[in-house]
Amino acid sequence: MSVSVPESQSLKDSQKQARRFVSAQLITTLVVSFFLLGYNWTACYSALAGGLIATLANAWFALKVFGKSGGDSPATLLAVFYVGELYRFLLTGALFMMAFVLIRPVNIAVLLVIYFLVHITPAIVNTFGPVSGNEN
Repeated sequence: MSVSVPESQSLKDSQKQARRFVSAQLITTLVVSFFLLGYNWTACYSALAGGLIATLANAWFALKVFGKSGGDSPATLLAVFYVGELYRFLLTGALFMMAFVLIRPVNIAVLLVIYFLVHITPAIVNTFGPVSGNEN
């Protein structure tokens, strides 16, 4: 009995789901920023910065973890996952520092609220989106 075919399919499903999550995060960021444009220019670009921090960090993580071929051992995949998570954490911190230093003026409350909103977008998509086993 061959195990490589289901593992390969599982990797493809994971890659597809990761693309769907990152796309949803980017769309959420752009939509919320667009709506805040009517409210206040500072809120608009602060929301854009917060959403892009979450989206870019998660996109980098997905590329690092799911961009590989499926031939690695479970121990190697676990190590890649942990290192990817550590680098995502560091990238997020660096992006926040850049936002606070380089963006003047910045609405910190909007930046953080939109960061957290975009950060939980994959959970919302996973809860209310189509079941991945039924997609083609």
